[in-house]
Amino acid sequence: MAADNSNGANIEELTGKTEQFIEDNSRNLIIAIAAVAVIIVSVVGYGKFIVEPTEAAANEDTWRAEQYFMMDSVDLALNGDGLYPGLYDIADDHDGTKAAARAQYEIGLILRGQGDYAGAIEAFENAGLQDDVLSIIAAINIGDCEVELGNYEAAQSAFAGAISQASRSIGEDFLAPIALYKGALVDLELDNADAARTKLSRIAEDYPSSNLQATAEGLAAAI
Repeated sequence: MAADNSNGANIEELTGKTEQFIEDNSRNLIIAIAAVAVIIVSVVGYGKFIVEPTEAAANEDTWRAEQYFMMDSVDLALNGDGLYPGLYDIADDHDGTKAAARAQYEIGLILRGQGDYAGAIEAFENAGLQDDVLSIIAAINIGDCEVELGNYEAAQSAFAGAISQASRSIGEDFLAPIALYKGALVDLELDNADAARTKLSRIAEDYPSSNLQATAEGLAAAI
């Protein structure tokens, strides 16, 4: 990881810069996609009530906590406001519902933001999301948290799962390059340059319109 390329660029330094690029250009968009998905699910649940009674009850309890989540009122979102339950209670009291799955996912996002990476991983895994977009974002988040904990092999597995899911997702063009790039960075940490090049080349070849295309080519050339 400390070797220099022909231009004297330090790969470790370059990797650090590209990791920051990913964070700057994808994290907010990922959260935005998740937020939109939550709103859509909520509108369907609240507006039409085409759900079983248990789902309707769970949605009734969840709407306020999700509103706090969207407002970034973390404590109220997690623990409730005294009138409406928070995400922790929703996840426990409505286990098995779509609302509880969303609650676990949102708990994971909050805990990751607070630096509780182990807790975030547990929440993302407990969510058991079936959504075509949120399940991939959860897997990417798990990979990020494993990286923060230094568990690179676990991160590699999480990103591999995200790549596989993304390739069949409606969000493929946005999510697959992110998962591929993050997976490549983990490959480099594990001294597997060939695997990293393969992922980076796939971004350049399969997703030429991605904002990561040029960055992927640059890092591949520096390895």
